[in-house]
Amino acid sequence: MSIKERALYIASLALFAGAIYAYLYESRSTGLLPVVTYPFRTHAISLALTGLVLLVLALIARRFSPEVKNKTSASGTRPWAFILAFLIAGFMMKIVGEAVHELLGHGSFVLLFGGQVTHFYISLLWPYEFSYVGWIIPSASSGQMAWVTSGGILVSAIVSFSIQILFLRKQLRWQFSVPLFWLSFWCYINATGYLIIGGVFPFGDVEELIRLGVLTSYFATMIGTALFLAGFFLLSEILRGTLTAFLKEKARWGILTFWFIIPALVGLNMAGRGMFHFLLVPFSLIPILLSYLYEFQVKGKYEKRKFTGKTRDISTSC
Repeated sequence: MSIKERALYIASLALFAGAIYAYLYESRSTGLLPVVTYPFRTHAISLALTGLVLLVLALIARRFSPEVKNKTSASGTRPWAFILAFLIAGFMMKIVGEAVHELLGHGSFVLLFGGQVTHFYISLLWPYEFSYVGWIIPSASSGQMAWVTSGGILVSAIVSFSIQILFLRKQLRWQFSVPLFWLSFWCYINATGYLIIGGVFPFGDVEELIRLGVLTSYFATMIGTALFLAGFFLLSEILRGTLTAFLKEKARWGILTFWFIIPALVGLNMAGRGMFHFLLVPFSLIPILLSYLYEFQVKGKYEKRKFTGKTRDISTSC
């Protein structure tokens, strides 16, 4: 690892530590009543975002370093180590995805309109428990309210599909593709899940957007479904490229298994909200059915036909 990469990593960690300190620091004043304030909390977001930018730059520098370029994607990595890293990255990127929705989404629009982020909470248990951000915009117009409310869904969708486009243009080593895949997935689920479930049973940001007259339940469901289908096939192909190096012909089973995460997330969401809607159960199983049809019917028959064609060409040439 070069000195430049180490410096970027260290600076990134220092900024993250500074952001945590700025967020948690308390100032106590005594008088008739004790008062607790957080004088540095407004700087926490800017410190965290700067740290994230430096971390991304460090990863990019690492990606294009001569040391990495000379290695193959899956060299020296055992399947069990990959699966463990895959699961850990999934949990870590879930937290980052929540921060993208709350801070980059809602928070950035609050700051854009001259407001102030007063507090935020990133839940480790999402979707069982929701994250949130508190903010103030003096004399906010209905248009500004609409942008702030929709910011989380909008930015999550942009981040997810930007990463997916990156994968279409560039092949990455699994150490980079796995966390980026998970970040794209969580932002994708955050946006599409909010629109689809919120369109059928309005809650949270979607409920507020419907109240403001920006969305209707039907429009939210249609947009969410269109985005879900587009991202579903792109993410399946991205996951295939990552899993094939480790699971070989079993990669299709890995992709099918992966989409069982959808009913699990829907179940956690319903449990956390203390509600049960029967319609959501069969709806949550649709991605599994789609994955089976795509992997074993459409994709499987195409690969079999392609293999048969190659075999016939070889026989003819002989």
